[in-house]
Amino acid sequence: MHLHKSTQIGLIILFILQIAIFSSCDQYEEFTNDPPEITNLTVPVEVEYGETVQLRIRAFDANDDSLTYIWDVSEGTLVNDTGPEVQWTAPESTEEMVPAKIVTVSVYVRDGSEKDASKTATILVYSKPYRIAEVLSGTYRLVSKSVHGDPVQVTGTLRLTPTTFTQEFQEVLEDEAQSRKQFVTGSYKLVRPFNQNSGTMHWFTHGNPKASVGTYTWDGRFLAIVFPADATQYIYNRADAVPEVVETDDEPIDNNIDVEPEPINLEPIEEDIEPEPIDVDPEPVEEEIEPEPIDDEHVEEPEALNPDPVNADGKPVVITDATFKTEVLEAELPVVLEFEAVWCPFCRQMKPIVESVALEHRNTFIIGKLDIDENRQTMEQYRVKGIPTYIVFRNGAEVSRFAGAMPKQVFVQKILDALK
Repeated sequence: MHLHKSTQIGLIILFILQIAIFSSCDQYEEFTNDPPEITNLTVPVEVEYGETVQLRIRAFDANDDSLTYIWDVSEGTLVNDTGPEVQWTAPESTEEMVPAKIVTVSVYVRDGSEKDASKTATILVYSKPYRIAEVLSGTYRLVSKSVHGDPVQVTGTLRLTPTTFTQEFQEVLEDEAQSRKQFVTGSYKLVRPFNQNSGTMHWFTHGNPKASVGTYTWDGRFLAIVFPADATQYIYNRADAVPEVVETDDEPIDNNIDVEPEPINLEPIEEDIEPEPIDVDPEPVEEEIEPEPIDDEHVEEPEALNPDPVNADGKPVVITDATFKTEVLEAELPVVLEFEAVWCPFCRQMKPIVESVALEHRNTFIIGKLDIDENRQTMEQYRVKGIPTYIVFRNGAEVSRFAGAMPKQVFVQKILDALK
């Protein structure tokens, strides 16, 4: 009995001695040490091809062991692959118009006992030109075409992928017959600086190594393309665009008519036919007031001899159906009336030119602006079928009209030629 108890006591003492010896060695420290804990990994969600960024990681060790960091990125260049913060350059691309790709970032954190913790993240590497081209991709219907501001009767479509284009068009002849359909195919690329709404494109037609340079504006619905070299302008309407409904206080408007402008097909008005003025309520006549006697000694004649110009401020005048008769047909100076709309990209392109010309020629003629969405009566009366259209009035009669966006000097010359 005593021998059994002695044996048990001896085993207990031996076990305690083994624990004391084990706890004093490195193996015990490694066995009881916890791995490091990663608190934060900072990498960008997306970068452009060739862009250089910082990658950061934050970690701590409960036992205050020194930490070692090892980075591994599937593509690109690391300036240094160790440390809590490294510099990384995204892979380069020989072509700008390339799809995006995913890059994987892994980092390993090791403490003094060689225990590891790891973290993985991904970065989207993209091409800005390709991304914008993806947004612009789709099928567009040709709304209007003009050359040097003169409308061209043509129908057609434009199909864009992120790298290629297909243009189909068919001219409308004078006898209202149509020519054979023509197709133009090729590739294009965006040229910096640019964004989703505007920029420059280089168009490479198959069989022609020389690029045609064009500028574009896009509002999610209308794509306007201008080729300055030959003063050719196109307006396209995207086939899948959501129609915009313009609300006014007038009677309901048929959305099928107002959603988008019809192709420009201006029929010249015969010189011997003058549009009938639109009837409006006559302006109330102010009661005549007998002038007070004038003191001859203090008469200031400059005001009577040199009256203020009719268009003193030089700003474009907003014209409506109700004010058309008094502001245009009965105006003392000739009036250049612009038929426009807020959604028209060419109208926005012409806005600074129109404002500048209105100021510079304020003593020669007046420029008026008429919104076709809110003033259908005048637009239909003068058979305006595309915008921007400019009609020159003198003494209540139309003397000339022209349409489309154009350089300032061309715009001014067309007006002055009409007023000769």
